[in-house]
Formats: sequence, structure tokens, C-alpha cells
Amino acid sequence: MTGNDSAVDALRRRTRDHYDRYQFGFDQEEILQEKLENRVMGEAIRELAVAGSRVADVGCGACRVARLVRRHTPADTINVDLSLQSLRYAQRHDAGPLVVGDNMRLPLRTACADLVISNGVIHHTPDSRASFRELARILKPGGTLVVSVYDREGWYYWVWHYPGALIRALRRLAGDRGLRLCVFPFFRLAVFVLLSIHTRRWFSLPAETAWNLFHDQFTTPQCAFHSFDEVEGWGAEAGLRCVERRREAARQLATLRLTRPADSGVAIG
Repeated sequence: MTGNDSAVDALRRRTRDHYDRYQFGFDQEEILQEKLENRVMGEAIRELAVAGSRVADVGCGACRVARLVRRHTPADTINVDLSLQSLRYAQRHDAGPLVVGDNMRLPLRTACADLVISNGVIHHTPDSRASFRELARILKPGGTLVVSVYDREGWYYWVWHYPGALIRALRRLAGDRGLRLCVFPFFRLAVFVLLSIHTRRWFSLPAETAWNLFHDQFTTPQCAFHSFDEVEGWGAEAGLRCVERRREAARQLATLRLTRPADSGVAIG
């Protein structure tokens, strides 16, 4: 194993341990409805009208995608996540097959899914580009990939690098207890206000869910930012065509919808 391989494996383990500890359970009904009505992923899900279609949700967390698919389409979903504890949390939703898997080496066969969704995930992996190639590998000819990454041109880039750096420094000094006392109450209040405005619904977020969301936003071991052009270029390398770009999640995420031509082969590697 080379030094670089060792560093990648160490980062992968740290990311797994992070989400084992702070399971991403941001799956309230208001959030599900907003994703169905206003997001690119919701549109792609609603278009799945053929029984037997398969959706792969890579980095599934609480299995929000599977819940939407089950409610609104005849398709099946396979749910992949690096964190075993997150999948155990998701079991309560009866979401279908749950697979522990690494985004950079997905345990899925090539060209197995009609719709691949990866929402806010690959920027937490050691190599976003390599992770994108895996998403493309499992997409069938004629299929659709919806991928969201942190937007390099968005406001969150500055929040992560400046206020976020102070939060991470405070955590090193005072631990989670210090964050709960000094920072987290303000974060939870801000989330309540912003989500209520964004979803146009009265929004209540349980304390533990908000706490895990806080750590997803500020203390993850790896956080990368990408532009639309960068991700579209990865798609072109994999034989995919970008058909839609959209800034989502209050302009935190850059979301692209890409398709693989029905008469194409599948690029591997």
C-alpha cells in the first residue's frame, strides 16, 4: 500500500466513523415534500413510471430517496452508504435493500440502475472525481444521474472555511460539550428560521437531528467544493450529457442532471 493509499483509507475510516456517530437523519416530512416538489431529484423520481425500474441512492443516509420512490413510483430502490449505523437508523423506514459500501468502490454491478441519485455525498469522499466515475459506471444506457455537490460559487464555501474553521478549532479545545453550549443553540435557531422560510411550512427539528446536521455541516473530515463546469466535465469523460443545472438547498448545492445515451456503451475505469 502506498502512502497515498494509506491516507485515502484513513480519511475513509474517519468519514465512516463520523457518520456512525452523527447519523444523518434529516428526513422530516417537510423536507421530503420539498425535495419532491422543488428539487431535480424529485422531478427525476416522478418520471419513473415503468415497473421494474431501479433507483440507486448512493450515500443514502436516512433513505429519503427510497421513501419518495416507494410513495410515488413503481420502481425499486437499492440504498448504499458507508456508515453502518446510518443504515441501521434507516431500517425503520422499510426502504428496501441496504448495502454498506464505499462510494469509490461501489459493490454494485456495472449498468445496474435506471436512475442514480447522489445528494450531497461525493464531496465528502477522498476523491470526488473518482466517486463520480463510480456513479456513472452503475448507470444504464438511457438512464439518468442526479448528483449534487457543494457549490464552489455559493455562500457555504465561505461559511465552511471561516466560521467553520473557528467551530472546528473550538471543538478541538472544548469538545462537543463546548459546542453544545456555545454554538449549537444558535445553529438550531437559524435552521428553524431558514427552513421554515424555505419550505413555507412550520418546521420543527428534533434536537438530536439538528445536532447531527450541525456536525454534517461543520465537522466532517472531508469537505470539497466544485463548480458546474467541473462536474459536467467529469460527466463528459464518462460519456454522459448534462441536461440540467440548478442551484438548490438555498444555493448551497450545485445539482446536475446527466443522461447516458440509450445507444451508448458504458465507460468503465
